[in-house]
Amino acid sequence: MGTDNPIDLLVSEYLPAVEASAVETGAVEAQVASTLPEVRTLAELKTPVYGNDPNELIKHRFLYRGGIALLCGPTGIGKSSFLLQFAIHLAAGQALFGIEPGDTFNVCGMKVLLIQAENDEGDLAEMRDGVIKGCEELTDEQREQALANIKVVTVCDKTGDAFGMTLAVLLKRHGPFDLVMVDPAFAYLGGDSNSQKDVSHFMREILNPLVQKHRIGLLLAHHTNKPLRGKEKEGWAAGDYAYLGAGSAEWINPARAALAIRSLGSEDVFELRAVKRGRRLRWTDAEGQPTNARLIAHDKRPGVICWREATELECALVAAKPAPKAGRPKLYQAVDAVRIVKANPGESENGYSKLLSLALGCSPSQGKGLLGEAVDAGWLATRLEGGCRRYSVTDAGEACGGGVSITEIMAKRVY
Repeated sequence: MGTDNPIDLLVSEYLPAVEASAVETGAVEAQVASTLPEVRTLAELKTPVYGNDPNELIKHRFLYRGGIALLCGPTGIGKSSFLLQFAIHLAAGQALFGIEPGDTFNVCGMKVLLIQAENDEGDLAEMRDGVIKGCEELTDEQREQALANIKVVTVCDKTGDAFGMTLAVLLKRHGPFDLVMVDPAFAYLGGDSNSQKDVSHFMREILNPLVQKHRIGLLLAHHTNKPLRGKEKEGWAAGDYAYLGAGSAEWINPARAALAIRSLGSEDVFELRAVKRGRRLRWTDAEGQPTNARLIAHDKRPGVICWREATELECALVAAKPAPKAGRPKLYQAVDAVRIVKANPGESENGYSKLLSLALGCSPSQGKGLLGEAVDAGWLATRLEGGCRRYSVTDAGEACGGGVSITEIMAKRVY
């Protein structure tokens, strides 16, 4: 335009389709000014009041109204069931795996909208029933409240800007909502997941304005990268976990918070890690120390489709030290068999042999031998039941240390 006037430059850069000669500088300035956010001094900013903050969705401001969060996880591990289980707890005003809703939702719970693309009505209904069946910690009243507070919609034909317009209409006509869950984000991107430009447009220009305008929290289910192997995996530092999500870093950069369900090599036990703003959840480990991770597992009961806290034994097995190098003999103790039986009553001889094998790094036959040694020592009693050999801990077994926590097995391993 041949001018250094900032308004003229604004017109030239952001309104290229408009003939500069036809635009009144004052009109453009007024239009831009009408969309400017409020400008305040640093001293005018208000400190949140914990316990009485309607904008706090997840304690302690892990997620708030106007914020976006990610739930990252590998394909097929149960992200959808986790999302629904999480939605049910939040809609009932209850915590899940130490993730607590803000205090203002303790009574009435959250209003949640679940937008999904991959499950038909039958799958959704089965998932609902399976999750509800597994949520034994919720009362009947809390379950009813959760079911009434959650709305579900299947959108499988809209991406990019079209999805943004669909979301805007859903929020206007079916709201108000406190939290919106989108499963999965890939289904609605409408671009290249590895492209910073495409992901930035989706996150910052489509979703973020809607989140801000409607004062909701947004939780996106997002796929992780392919699993790392060997030294590459071992070299990860704490901050690297924020980039577990597949594609451009622009997935995580605009997000205020992020959770990740991470494979540990087991088919049933996984790590739930708060990879961004994790310390705000105020999780602690078994020793009471702050942590950003905890172990969760699939609930295998018939008819149940949800997640549960990992057992003490499962946690101990995951925390087990790696197998020693060849040539260094191991010494196993019969008391380890007593502890395994104590922690897992009702298993068969084969079951205990396998558990000992996993816990100690020995063979199942060596585990069976340890069971025999414990019986000979009078620490375990045995009986035949239903064609299987069953074990129980005797008083002498309790006295020998069999009543100690199963985690002691790992601490006392001798090489």
